[in-house]
Amino acid sequence: MYGILVWPPEELGEFLLELQRQHRVKGFGLPHLNLRQPFEWEHGEESLKKAVQGILRSHAPFRLRLGGWSSFPQGVVYLRAYGGTPFRKLHHALEPLAPPLKEIEGPSYIPHLTLALGLSPEAATELARSLPLPRCKSFVLREAALVQDAADGSLVEVARFPFSG
Repeated sequence: MYGILVWPPEELGEFLLELQRQHRVKGFGLPHLNLRQPFEWEHGEESLKKAVQGILRSHAPFRLRLGGWSSFPQGVVYLRAYGGTPFRKLHHALEPLAPPLKEIEGPSYIPHLTLALGLSPEAATELARSLPLPRCKSFVLREAALVQDAADGSLVEVARFPFSG
């Protein structure tokens, strides 16, 4: 399985990891912002790198604003993110690359950084209500990472590509 994502700035990443430790929860790999749903790729990793690089080359860096905490009914707690038109264009450019591994978000993807997975809907709602907001209110997306899942549940970075449009 592959993913295309953005790692948060160091301060925000550490803040999210500390919240995960405090509340004994975890997401899938280190905290990150998916730019599209995870997918399988059967045409060789080098061709995938070239395809992703070709798409990202046409997108300029842009600012991502952070909102508040919320939860999905599936027991997921997340920090909402807003990237406006630049995010939507990037997301739509990456989606046709390959079918999603599993249709999770559907056509109305909500940009977010996941803090916790696998909670009951009630526990997720309660946790989202109790969390402090990060000091970081926004950051600029300048690059994306192509990652692959490892057997231990972590995400291994395969390549990193700058936005250069």
